[in-house]
Amino acid sequence: MIIIAIKITWEEPEETTITKVEISRSSSIYGTYSIIDLIDATSDGAAKSSSNTWVTTYTDTSGTKNNWYKLRFYDGTALLYSEYSDPIAAEELLRLCTVDDVKRMIETAGRWTDDEIFDMITEVDDLIYIEAGTPIQGVLTHIGTVDSAIQYRYYVGEENVYRIDRVFYGTATKSELYLGDEYKTNLRHGMIQILPYASSGITLDTTAELEIHYVPMLYHKLSLYRTCQSLLEQLDTTSGKKMSKELEVINKKVQMVEKLLMDRIGVQISSDLQYYDTLYGVNLKTIIQDFDRNKYVGTGFS
Repeated sequence: MIIIAIKITWEEPEETTITKVEISRSSSIYGTYSIIDLIDATSDGAAKSSSNTWVTTYTDTSGTKNNWYKLRFYDGTALLYSEYSDPIAAEELLRLCTVDDVKRMIETAGRWTDDEIFDMITEVDDLIYIEAGTPIQGVLTHIGTVDSAIQYRYYVGEENVYRIDRVFYGTATKSELYLGDEYKTNLRHGMIQILPYASSGITLDTTAELEIHYVPMLYHKLSLYRTCQSLLEQLDTTSGKKMSKELEVINKKVQMVEKLLMDRIGVQISSDLQYYDTLYGVNLKTIIQDFDRNKYVGTGFS
């Protein structure tokens, strides 16, 4: 499953008496919409004035890329709701960890809102991508056969990966494949399964290759621990207290993951990087597939 968040935006209301925004969600544009939140229309929850600002964005931390949204405004003076907006398509926001991950790691209630946590994740992730490159990890693999039968299961290079971001197929020019429509994943075993043409997928050709971009689990842990670290540092600085025990524990987790990553990168052999793309700075290496093994290792695709 791809862990994402969905961000929607809207125009500022014309009426200054708007105090609430009701947000509804559906899995299809013409499906049934259910209310998921009722938020303040302004930064302080009061009617619009010179001392506050309009709220014009919302982040749905449990959304999917197929969601659609409708809004309506609540007028705090007339005590009436507006008509529903037209369906709104969302912006897909992939991150290396989720708001719920952070909530499971540290106590957040009364400390930070979901939006504040998500903004911190974004800030931390931006630095990780600057540090590690984009994609964080990628592989090239040729399309293979077993007894003349073209194979549809491919190993990404390591097991227990956090997320497979993008998959490309082709020769010199490649087309992007899409999760659910053209391939499935088994993140536990680091496998993808290309869907055959009969299942809305593609017809594979042995002259082509796959390019797979993915996020190793270590980078998910790095994002999670650094986000918790940044939030707790912010809290300690604001309160003027000494470093909390909570922060000390998280600091040790950050140090552990950073050492693992340093050791992992340090022992790479030069052949791993022979396909490094210096023009685009893409972290790619070639994977030789054991297709007989892929048949029994790659089960449980979703």
